[in-house]
Amino acid sequence: QAIVSVNVIPELDGQSIRIAGFVVPLEFNEKTITQFFLVPYFGACIHVPPPAPNQIILVNYPIGLTQRNLYDPMWITGRLKTDLVENEIGTSAYTMDADSHKEYF
Repeated sequence: QAIVSVNVIPELDGQSIRIAGFVVPLEFNEKTITQFFLVPYFGACIHVPPPAPNQIILVNYPIGLTQRNLYDPMWITGRLKTDLVENEIGTSAYTMDADSHKEYF
């Protein structure tokens, strides 16, 4: 049941947060990634099984991340929403409109 959990923390809805994770690109061009899943470990959503939906954040970032090494985690800052989104790569129980990013050290 934990593998498919969509249980969220309602108190996080609308909160500005900073969270670290790995990027799984969804919308991108040769230079930037503008939409991605932020996941807790490298390779999530590409390998089976994916993390539970409540461990995946769908991030919209119009400014975009520069194409980079996906092995490296990132800090992402923005407003979190509890919102279930499904696509062919995975399902997320949270979305975020990102304001900024920084390499994780």
